[in-house]
Amino acid sequence: MTHRRDDLDLGDTLYLVRDNLGKADAFITAMEALIEESWGGVGDDDADDRGDDEPGRRRNNVAHLVESAKLAVRAAIDAGDQMATKLDKHRVESERSVVVATAPNKHRVRT
Repeated sequence: MTHRRDDLDLGDTLYLVRDNLGKADAFITAMEALIEESWGGVGDDDADDRGDDEPGRRRNNVAHLVESAKLAVRAAIDAGDQMATKLDKHRVESERSVVVATAPNKHRVRT
């Protein structure tokens, strides 16, 4: 079986799924902490010390993290879809080769 250079193998696809899901988890975890800090910490004295108490800036950070998480999850879904397609194709090819290998050879082919 030959593989096209532009095709991802299953190992690469699985790596992409795991990598993007890890990114999504990190983005979402950071987003949760930022939301708690931004909207749950009314009267937070530490915000003034850090100089980042501007609500617009915090909301922009949250929006960026949400968008990054969505993109990472969508990339993981796409990679998972690719992997499922490749597994299905491999399964069909394997079943076909088993049928061919076990079929009785009634006629001899001259080579």
